[in-house]
Amino acid sequence: MNYIDNESREIDYLLSCARSGKWSEVWNIIGRSSRPRKSYLINVIPEQRRWGVLHQAVYQNDVQSVRRLLRFPQCDSEIKTKLCGRKEPSTPFDIARCYDRDDKIQRLLRQRRKFGYDEFIPTFQRYAFYSDQYGLCLISVTLAAYRQAFHPDTINPHTSVLDILWDIWQDMHISTWRWEAIKNIVADAVYPVSTKNSKHVKKSRNVHDFCKRIIRTYTEEENRMYTYLSMAFRRQKQYDYAPTGDDLGLGPYAVVYQMLLLFWEELPKESGTTYRRMLLTEADSEKYQVFTKFVWQSIVSSSTRLENALPFPTCGNSGDVAVIFTIDNRTSSPWQPRNIERYACYLENERTYPAGARFLVTGRKVKNGDVHVALRLLEN
Repeated sequence: MNYIDNESREIDYLLSCARSGKWSEVWNIIGRSSRPRKSYLINVIPEQRRWGVLHQAVYQNDVQSVRRLLRFPQCDSEIKTKLCGRKEPSTPFDIARCYDRDDKIQRLLRQRRKFGYDEFIPTFQRYAFYSDQYGLCLISVTLAAYRQAFHPDTINPHTSVLDILWDIWQDMHISTWRWEAIKNIVADAVYPVSTKNSKHVKKSRNVHDFCKRIIRTYTEEENRMYTYLSMAFRRQKQYDYAPTGDDLGLGPYAVVYQMLLLFWEELPKESGTTYRRMLLTEADSEKYQVFTKFVWQSIVSSSTRLENALPFPTCGNSGDVAVIFTIDNRTSSPWQPRNIERYACYLENERTYPAGARFLVTGRKVKNGDVHVALRLLEN
């Protein structure tokens, strides 16, 4: 089951109510901080909107609503407005200062700015009871928030997320309007995270060029898109999902890159062995025990050469334990890693897994102080 159509309507209504000051309706949708309903929608800024719920409360000089929103742990007090043809994105604090809003609002925002999203995030989720609809919630929420650009037709609730992405991928190659609309929302959504990436994507001349630029942006280490995207994916949870504003801003980019890794025929699937090194906390590394089935929530890079896999970024909260993964990719699966080196910035024999790849731990040993974990890619 998917709830993309229903959630799309709910997102539109949420932002409309916030803009109109109908805060009782806003609380009906997101709930209360002590009893949240859909609090993961607090930071959503859908297509054709520039401001989020918190921006609206600040602009309306509504101290009570600002205070109530900030009680939600999920509320990103530094969420940036989208570009939408304007010069620069603004935080709620920027809006409060620009429009000379109540000192209480500015004080609340300053106090909250001390908090962040640096909590420990495990590198994988358990395979049992895993659902793409809820597990890959960054993809699902993005499709709901940008439904007109990605999939304006009615979405059957019984259609899998994978099949919905396939429909979008096909339509993007048939319809000039579709790929250009997607290109524009990717460029605008990425802008608050990286001006350079936004301009790079915006220059795409056609679908093929667009796909190349998506990969190039991901592999260009100095812009840190890899780190931002990995953390946005890893923060996904089947329960208590709490995306930051930047996470959701990267949503359109995440959807497109996921489609490339699932469907683009120019990226050959890898069926041989690949390697990946990660620095993990001891507690996280201990989760990779033999016979454990798990899902890697983020897009994950690996290499066919061990020496090239060693310097890969560790993607987020790291520790002192070096874990070297040796991955058997012989299983025919949608999650087989793709060879992206043709369009990558560096020649590292890189093979990249789509978000949501499933694995079985088949071996584990300690050698020269490093933990060596053997994995086998699963079909489903």
